[in-house]
Amino acid sequence: MEDAYAYSKFARVALDTNDIDFRARVHSGEEADFLAARVAGRGRDLDGTGVTYTALEQAPAVLLVGFEAEEEAPGVFLRLRKAWRKHGQRVFSLATHATRGLEKAGGTLLPAAPGTETEWLDALASGVGLEDPGTAAAEALRTEGAVIVVGERLAAVAGGLTAAVRTASATGARLVWIPRRAGERGAVEAGALPSLLPGGRPATDPRAREEVAAVWGVADLPHRYGRDTGQIVEAAASGELQALLVAGVEVADLPDPARARAALAEVGFLVSLELRPSEVTELADVVLPVAAVAEKAGTFLNWEGRARFFEAALKPDQMTRRLAPTDARVLQMLADAMDVHLGLPDLRTVRSEIDRLGAWTGPAAADPVDTAGALPRPAAGEAVLAGHRLLLDQGVLQLGDEALAGTRHAAHARVSAATAAEAGVKDGDVLAVTGATGTVELPLRITEMPDRVVWLPLNSTGTGVASDAGALPGSLVRIGPATPVGEAPKEVEA
Repeated sequence: MEDAYAYSKFARVALDTNDIDFRARVHSGEEADFLAARVAGRGRDLDGTGVTYTALEQAPAVLLVGFEAEEEAPGVFLRLRKAWRKHGQRVFSLATHATRGLEKAGGTLLPAAPGTETEWLDALASGVGLEDPGTAAAEALRTEGAVIVVGERLAAVAGGLTAAVRTASATGARLVWIPRRAGERGAVEAGALPSLLPGGRPATDPRAREEVAAVWGVADLPHRYGRDTGQIVEAAASGELQALLVAGVEVADLPDPARARAALAEVGFLVSLELRPSEVTELADVVLPVAAVAEKAGTFLNWEGRARFFEAALKPDQMTRRLAPTDARVLQMLADAMDVHLGLPDLRTVRSEIDRLGAWTGPAAADPVDTAGALPRPAAGEAVLAGHRLLLDQGVLQLGDEALAGTRHAAHARVSAATAAEAGVKDGDVLAVTGATGTVELPLRITEMPDRVVWLPLNSTGTGVASDAGALPGSLVRIGPATPVGEAPKEVEA
C-alpha cells in the first residue's frame, strides 16, 4: 500500500496529472465508478456491517460472479468449502461451467455465456423468468446474511457491476469485491486510479483536493479525471503522451498487448521500475530496479480492508548483494531530481501521512449506472470466448520454480458436446481457437456448458491468449480441429 500511495502522490505532485491506474488488466469506467462507490474509503467496518472472512463463512448462501474462488482467491475457497461441509452453506456461481473448485465447495452452477451475467443478475433481482436452479438461487439470496461476491473479471461485462449493485439492493444480500491480485485493494485506497485520491476521495471534488493538498503541502491538485490504463496506452501509441512511467506491468496481462507494445515502442521517453527483465526493459530508456516484497517492510490491505503489516523477510546482512530500494524510495529520488518535494523519505513517513489523511467523510460516490451491451451471435464454426487465469500458470513471479510448475493443472480447451460436433472435433482432439491475430491450440475436454462458447485458460500456453489470438473473453473466435503439422488448412465455405 505504501508504494501504491507513493505512485499516487508522485503522479499528482511531480507530474501534475491524474493519469494513473493500477489496473494492468481488463478494466472499465464502470468498474472505476463501482470501486469509488463501493470499495474505496471503506476499510474494514468495525461495526460488523462489512463483509469479512467470518461473515462469508457464516453466510447461508453465496453467489459468485466473475470469480472462481479456488483459482483466484484460494483462502476464500477454503472458507467456502469449510462452510459447506460444516453447516451446508449454499454456493451458486454464474459461470460457463462447474469448475473443480465449485464442485469441491458443493456449489451449484448457474450456466452463463459470456456477457449474459447482467441478464442473469437482473433476473435474480426480480425473481422473474427463472427456473431451477435460478429460482433456488434467487430465494437463497433473500436469506438474511447472504453474500454476493464479484471478481475483477466482471469489469469486462457491460452493465455487470451495475446489475450486481441492483441485485444486492433488491435481495438484501451484502456485496463484496474480491480482486485476484494481492495489491489491488490497497492501490484503491491509495488513490492509484484516475478518478480517486487517497482515502476514497473523488479527484474532482474541491474539498477532497483541498484536504489532500493541505497534507501534501501543495497549492492545488489536478482538477480533471485522468486517463485509465487503456486510455494511457492509446494516448502513448498515438503520440499524444510523450513519456510514460511503467511499474510492475506484464504486457501480456493488458487488455490489448499488441497496442501496448506499440505504445511502449512509440512513446518518446520510457521509465521502468521493475524486479526482473521484461518486455518493458527492452524498450525502456531508464530501468530502475526496486525491492521485492521479501526485501522490504510494508502493508497489504486484504479484500476485507484489513491492514496486514509485514517486515522484511530478508535483511541486508543476509544478502550477498546490496538490497534494491523500495518503489517509494525510487520515486522520492526521481522527485528530488525534478526539484519537487515529494516528502516520502521512508516507510514511517509514508504510513504517518496515510494515517493523517484518513478516509473521505464527504458525499459518497454514486453507484455505476451502465447498461448491458449487445451480445455476440456466433454462427456455425464460431464461439464466444470465455476464460480465466489459473492459480498456477505462466505468471512472471512463478518463472524458474520448476517444482511448483510441475503441480499446475493441465491446460484444456472446453466446449459443449453439441459445439464440438458442430466444429468437427471430439474429446481429446486438439482444438484450434482463432482470434484477430492468431491461433491458440489446446487439447479439448467436452464439458457441460452453454453451446457456441469456448473456454480457455488465459495464461497457460504460448504467450497468453490475448497476445497469441488477439482475443479477450466476450469476443467472437473461430473454432475447429487443429491442422496437423505439414498439412495445409482446408478451405471452409462461407
